[in-house]
Amino acid sequence: MSYYRGDAAQLSTVGGKMFTERGTGVFVKLEDFLSILAKIEQPLVIITSEGYFTKIYKYVTAYKGFVFFAESLDKLEFGSNIEVIYAQSLCTDI
Repeated sequence: MSYYRGDAAQLSTVGGKMFTERGTGVFVKLEDFLSILAKIEQPLVIITSEGYFTKIYKYVTAYKGFVFFAESLDKLEFGSNIEVIYAQSLCTDI
């Protein structure tokens, strides 16, 4: 059984690691996302919101070569030790 769909992504090898055009991403629960942030020495979080009547806040950070995504109906406030970038949109289709 093959899990690779040739039309989904163009594979390439860089430094012995496999990458795709879409990258490697993991969608996690919000509490797991916050736990990951606590492990990062100099965390960076990218934030966006979507929705007209109900806002959904999306959060992204990178840790150990993976990109972690989380969503929340509540806007989180981060401490001054966390660098925050507000984006117009995020693609979480992984």
